[in-house]
Amino acid sequence: MEVILMTNTQLHKDIVTKLIVEALPTNDVTYVESVVTPDTITRRAGFASLLQATDNIEPLPSNFMDWVHHGWDSLHAALSEQKVTMREVVADGNQVIAHYTYTAKHAGTFASAPATGKTIHWDEIGIFKFNENDKLVDMWYMIDELRVAEELGHQLN
Repeated sequence: MEVILMTNTQLHKDIVTKLIVEALPTNDVTYVESVVTPDTITRRAGFASLLQATDNIEPLPSNFMDWVHHGWDSLHAALSEQKVTMREVVADGNQVIAHYTYTAKHAGTFASAPATGKTIHWDEIGIFKFNENDKLVDMWYMIDELRVAEELGHQLN
């Protein structure tokens, strides 16, 4: 007998939109904690390759809430005044894929680049998976890291 898992794709799209557009840019940890499990995994951090190239940090898949509690404040300090425009959100089953654009002020050292005070922009795609309780359990992010590197002032050959 085949079990069919029914999902609420509109609810999932709404959760991802609020997470990306409102909660993460404003550091709303209470909302984040309400929509993810304590064991939610980030498979690829958005700035993984840029941080590996500039700071010799090799971001590995990690617990999302650990990052929110221990890494998000430093990211907000370096890239402040974050604003996000959602471009597209699609859902199928328990998975949501979103395309959005970030803007932020380069207010502190990030990826070995000292603060410039300039507003930087990047496009990002996130893939999000939900469990049967409509909680996020798995995330994957991809950012236009070359554009960010150039906007931070890195000289690329």
